Amino acid sequence: MSWSIRTDLAIENREIYQKAENLAEEIPGIKTNFESVSDDLKVTEVEVLTEEGKNALGKPIGKYFTLEAENLHLGIEEINVQVENKISSILKNLLELKPEDKILVVGLGNEDVTPDSLGPKVISKIDVTSHLIKYVPEYIKEGTRAVSAIIPGVLGTTGIETSDIIKAVSEKTSPNKIIVIDALAARNIKRIKNTIQISDTGIVPGAGVGNNRERLNQETLGIPVVAIGVPTVVDSKTIVSDVIEGLIDENKVPNEKKEEYYAFIQKTLPEIETNSIVTPTEIDEVIANISEVIANGINMTLN
Repeated sequence: MSWSIRTDLAIENREIYQKAENLAEEIPGIKTNFESVSDDLKVTEVEVLTEEGKNALGKPIGKYFTLEAENLHLGIEEINVQVENKISSILKNLLELKPEDKILVVGLGNEDVTPDSLGPKVISKIDVTSHLIKYVPEYIKEGTRAVSAIIPGVLGTTGIETSDIIKAVSEKTSPNKIIVIDALAARNIKRIKNTIQISDTGIVPGAGVGNNRERLNQETLGIPVVAIGVPTVVDSKTIVSDVIEGLIDENKVPNEKKEEYYAFIQKTLPEIETNSIVTPTEIDEVIANISEVIANGINMTLN
C-alpha cells in the first residue's frame, strides 16, 4: 500500500502486519495470549519481546492488553463490572503496588473537544487522597495510598509541553508510579465503542488526534508509567482504505492489480497531512460511560 494505516492499538498493528506478510503463525518477537473472560468480554495480550517484534509492530518492547466488550458503550451494569474488575486486575499486575506507594493519575486531552476529553473525564471521577492523608490523617483508613490527579491540558491552551508539566508535578509530589489516560486512534471504527488498551510502555500525548508530543514513559519521566487508552477516532483515509480493500477481497483481485486500487486512493484523497478524522455521533455517551468504567477500575486498584 502507498501509505501506512494509522492506529495506536497494538492488536491492530499485529493484525495489519500478519495480513501484509501473509503470516499464519505468530510474528517473530511477539507473544500473544487470548482470554475469553465471558461472552461479553474478550482480552488479548500482545507482548513485544524483542527488537524484531518492536520493528514489526512499531511499538516499544512491553505488554499491551486490549479489552473488547461489544456492548460496553451501552452502560450495562453487568458488563461494566466485568470490565472494571479486569482493568483492576491488569493494573495490579503491571503496577506491582506496595502499600506505601504514591500514585499520580494523569488525564491527557482537551476537555472541550469530546473525542479528546476521555482523560479529563476520568480524572473527575478519581478518588484522590493525598491531601486528606496530609491534612486530616485521622479521618483516613490506615493503609490508604496517597493518590494525586492532574489534568495538564494541551499545548495549544497552556503553552507548556505536557511532559514538562508532569515532570514538574512529579518532582513536587514524588510519585512511585504514574497512570496516564488518553484518547487513541483506531483503524477500525467498530473498536471505538468497545475497546480499552492498557500498556506498561507509556503513551504519546495527542496521538489519538494526530498531534504527537514527547512520549511519557519511564525513560522520559524516571518513573514507571502505565497507560490506559481508548480509541475515539479513525482517520477518514483509513475508512476509505477499508472500503477499497473490501472490494479487493470481494472481487478476488490478484496481487499485481492491487496497486491500481491503491494508486486510485492516493490520487483521489487529500494529502495525509490534511487528513480528517471521524468519530461516532454518539461519542458523548461513549466517553461518559467508558470514563466511569476506567475510573472505577483505577479506584479499585489503588485503594
